[in-house]
Amino acid sequence: MRNERRSPGPQSLPAVLNYPILWDTGVYLPGQNLWLDPRQPRPRAVISHAHSDHVAAHALAYATPGTQRLVTHRRPSMTRVEAIPYGEALSVDNFVLTFFPAGHVLGSAQTLVDTDFGRVLYTGDLKTRAGFTSMPAVAVPADVLVLESTFGKPHYRFPESAEVDATPVLLGYSLGKGQEILSALAAEGFHIALHPSLYGVTDVYRELGCAFPAYQRLDHALLRPTVVITPPTARRSGLKERLGEFKTAALTGWAMDRSLKDRLDVDAVFPLSDHADFEELCCYAEQVGASMTYTVLGFDEELAMHLRRRGMRAKALTAIDQLRLF
Repeated sequence: MRNERRSPGPQSLPAVLNYPILWDTGVYLPGQNLWLDPRQPRPRAVISHAHSDHVAAHALAYATPGTQRLVTHRRPSMTRVEAIPYGEALSVDNFVLTFFPAGHVLGSAQTLVDTDFGRVLYTGDLKTRAGFTSMPAVAVPADVLVLESTFGKPHYRFPESAEVDATPVLLGYSLGKGQEILSALAAEGFHIALHPSLYGVTDVYRELGCAFPAYQRLDHALLRPTVVITPPTARRSGLKERLGEFKTAALTGWAMDRSLKDRLDVDAVFPLSDHADFEELCCYAEQVGASMTYTVLGFDEELAMHLRRRGMRAKALTAIDQLRLF
């Protein structure tokens, strides 16, 4: 049964600060017996989005309809994923679960867990900038914020937009980045070919309502493409025979690291990311207005330090003694 539940009042705030939240290959709320993005199968878990490092074969999982469709496309054996639309409250035992857009990839969600002790908000992977294929994240008021910290260091400040020159082979993840690159090329009139794994996920995006320019599957393309989009991990052998001379460019937030071009062995890098940058993370935490913020993943300790410098109470969740919150 799904229904709305009144959020706890101010009197709950001291209790929520002592309420246990653990790190157990993912965020764990023991009072609710609920895991958030665990990397190992659990009895009951939230899958915030469909990237493989956030997905496991749980006995029961909650996700948005978009994430459910993408997860089952990539892992057909996963059948126990319950779809909950954005903004629809699901009452479960002693808590209420509500998803809100996270801006990361199609279907990605922030998770609000409303308990008798207060409102706990887990962002999952987050992006507040507008994208082509996912709704941007907006701040959700909460008592405790658990904030992802992928780019939680000050030098990760992304430009407003990334320009792609006449680069034939663009490297982007099969889920999310590849579709953003494809959408960005919509007005250019290129003949675009997609790596088979990216092609399949893009078809699911189209099924879920995203519009794209024309594209073909790389191994079925009848004409030589003017742009190829492929995952970074895909083998590049055979491209020369199909394309002739080609150049490669990686589009990633890690492009802010000067060594990335050499490490990836590409001709160019551009800072296009499906994550929030450092300033976005800090501003988002300020907008949520939580009494306590816990950072997870990425540069969690560095981000927590900078949040404290900006006047917030913050600590890295994985650094807490005996896995207990403050």
